[in-house]
Amino acid sequence: MSGSAPVVWINGPYGCGKSTVTRHVAGLLPEALVVDPEDVGHMLWRQLPDGLREEEFELEPLWVPLTRLLVGRCARTYGRPVVVPMTVSRPPVFERLVGALRGEGVDVRHFTLVADASTIRGRLRRRMAERGEEADEWGELSWEGRQLDRCLATLSGPRFGTHIWTADKAPAEVARELVAHLRRHGGALADGRVRVAEP
Repeated sequence: MSGSAPVVWINGPYGCGKSTVTRHVAGLLPEALVVDPEDVGHMLWRQLPDGLREEEFELEPLWVPLTRLLVGRCARTYGRPVVVPMTVSRPPVFERLVGALRGEGVDVRHFTLVADASTIRGRLRRRMAERGEEADEWGELSWEGRQLDRCLATLSGPRFGTHIWTADKAPAEVARELVAHLRRHGGALADGRVRVAEP
């Protein structure tokens, strides 16, 4: 798959802005497909009784191979950039997804959005308020808030580069920075085979 349109994996802690940045990235890459592995996880959970569901998608035995298959087949079949917004913070799962896709020849460009914990907690509070959600059995910031320290500690490591700081930037600015990085580092976005919209 060398030289073809890339898979752009946008990682980061829950609440760091992956979904919003993804919408802006898709606007800058008009031909891009957005493949959301959360949809894969929810599809899987609809098939399983409560007793067989794990706490999160990363721990589901079938979620990794289903996600890898979908992302890889989309990249090969359509020849368009595939943007994947998904938190993957466990190194073994990361290797079975991103590492395995790269091993199959898929051009995966991986980015991790990062910010300080205080900024992310503030974003989670605003998101819950906008959705009308309240504290639950997981605490003030629900399940996502409970994962923050673990995700920040793991995702800051070099395995999860390229890191993009987001705390003092609007989502559109983060998306422009990400796409500019793609264009600087070769492949279909650098040589004009993939159209990039002017911001």
